[in-house]
Amino acid sequence: MLSLLLIIFLIWLFFKLGVGIIKVLGFLIAAGLIFVFCAYLLIPFLALLAIGGLVRAVIR
Repeated sequence: MLSLLLIIFLIWLFFKLGVGIIKVLGFLIAAGLIFVFCAYLLIPFLALLAIGGLVRAVIR
């Protein structure tokens, strides 16, 4: 619910600032792609690095 309110607020703010709807949609698509990259690629990679570091510390 809070994220929905945030999206509505951002769209309202962009309209008040005079930014076009194409730029608003472009920003939302870019933000979604960044979120997908961080959620599905970056975080598991960092978790694998952390687990590898722990295994290496235990073996030594």
